[in-house]
Amino acid sequence: MSTGIPGKLKRQSAATTASPAQGGADVLLNTAQRLFAERGIDGVSMREIAREAGQRNNSALHYHFGSKEALIEAILHNGMAEVNALRNDYIDQLFNAGRHLELRALVEAIVWPLAARLVGGRGDTYNRFLAAAQMHPDVDLAASTREEEDRGFRRIFEQLQLALPDMPELLLRQRYLANVSFIMFSLADYERMGTRRSKRQRGFDLQRAIENLIDMVAGALGAPVSQQVRARLQAHDDTAAPPRQEADSPHITGDKT
Repeated sequence: MSTGIPGKLKRQSAATTASPAQGGADVLLNTAQRLFAERGIDGVSMREIAREAGQRNNSALHYHFGSKEALIEAILHNGMAEVNALRNDYIDQLFNAGRHLELRALVEAIVWPLAARLVGGRGDTYNRFLAAAQMHPDVDLAASTREEEDRGFRRIFEQLQLALPDMPELLLRQRYLANVSFIMFSLADYERMGTRRSKRQRGFDLQRAIENLIDMVAGALGAPVSQQVRARLQAHDDTAAPPRQEADSPHITGDKT
């Protein structure tokens, strides 16, 4: 059973994000991430980012990143690299503890790396930025993810297949991707709630919210497959199956969908 983000993971997150003497590019990245998170991707101009970062004009932004699209990708890669490193470390810890086939433990490995900064009390905005990017029609998170930044994500899916051997791969993949989005938007909401309540000097039990989120996702991933869904799976398999070749018919091939 999880008792919260492991101390080692928390220390790694703090070490990764600590920047006592940030360079100009780092200041621009952090400022852009915060503004995109607060106002949305289309709600912020390059000029506003430069001004908020203390720049007289937006020439520094163009020098470091070239365009708004490149700036967004830089924020994505910066955050994904950190999350992937934390996630792979968490997975390694699960193997060492013999928990690598526990459904809830695997969900922890999805959630805690994304929540690490938030739990560390640094008021991070990365999940809100991710939510804003996910909602934007011109931002493709999957296409923007480099293979090395996706390793932890793929490792968890491989372990989920072993932990849920009776779950058809197509359904497990759909559940996995849907729940990753659910996690991302939920953590974005927790970021907003924490910021809002702190301004009003009201408490928010973030630890409880995240543990409950883990419970919900584990339940959703492991939920029994209904008869209705199994019927649709069968219909899909029947439709996708290649037609039986008759002795006098030409060979027919086609893509399976």
